[in-house]
Amino acid sequence: MRGCILALFSGLVLLGSLASGQETKPPQTQNSSYETLSNQFFDFLKQGKSSEAVDFLFETNPALKKMTDDATQLKTQFASVETLMGSYVSHTKLVETTVGGMFVYQHFFVAYERQPISVRIEYYKPGSKWLCYSLQFDGKLTDKVRSLSDERISIEAK
Repeated sequence: MRGCILALFSGLVLLGSLASGQETKPPQTQNSSYETLSNQFFDFLKQGKSSEAVDFLFETNPALKKMTDDATQLKTQFASVETLMGSYVSHTKLVETTVGGMFVYQHFFVAYERQPISVRIEYYKPGSKWLCYSLQFDGKLTDKVRSLSDERISIEAK
């Protein structure tokens, strides 16, 4: 599980229903923001519905919807997070970078009972609607924090 990172990239926007055919998400409107998309994604994770969370973001982008093997792999990996790390506890946005009002990068610290993970979401707005451009996560967040912290240690020769 550790170190699994999957990045998915895409192009255009198209809405559709989830594979189950049930409407489990609010439709994306002209005024929907990327924040609304992220909030809904994490609402699904809070409910233990990681597969639906991935489907929700993929539904915003026809190129991602066509990547069924990648989507299946990402859903399987997200499902294993709860099995290995316990239930979802909370999430905190670490960084958000916006470029030209059309591209957004968000990096989240996501706490599970036994271990935190890192979730990164990128959004792109080529027209009037935001679409998920990339979704990735990894379980090596604590390794990165440790490494960056250790780099700040000042060693003085005496």
